[in-house]
Amino acid sequence: MPAEIITPGTVTPEAIVAEARGWLGVPWRHQGRSRSGIDCVGLVVCVAHALDLSDYDSTGYSRRAQGQGFVEHFRGNMDGVAIRDARPGDVLVFADQAYPCHCGFLTERLGHPHLLHAHATRRQVIEEPYAGEWPAKIKFAFRFRHPGH
Repeated sequence: MPAEIITPGTVTPEAIVAEARGWLGVPWRHQGRSRSGIDCVGLVVCVAHALDLSDYDSTGYSRRAQGQGFVEHFRGNMDGVAIRDARPGDVLVFADQAYPCHCGFLTERLGHPHLLHAHATRRQVIEEPYAGEWPAKIKFAFRFRHPGH
């Protein structure tokens, strides 16, 4: 079924973005999975759980990227999309140096792409323009699989 067709029971990209925005300001915590602390992967996991898009979770990762293991979890539980075809609600995966190590949701504000993510340096979930360092670091884009599709 094409992603653009919305059927009853299908979670829209707008619903994904709205759920992710509900986490803005939550403190950053490595491997966190609650409103008392969350990391970038935890944000994706918690949004997916809240919308019944996936019950998958993995906390067996370190703060330092090693190989392609980080991205394999996304490949196994979401559909890859071309980066140029990513739309609000999709998950973007970024690399520092050689390996994928960070993720966040593509959103839009005032007609401009933004990134909503749990930012370790800023110590919380933020939404900021998808600009500066981010476009150069992007490696993959993924879309949630809708239940039953």
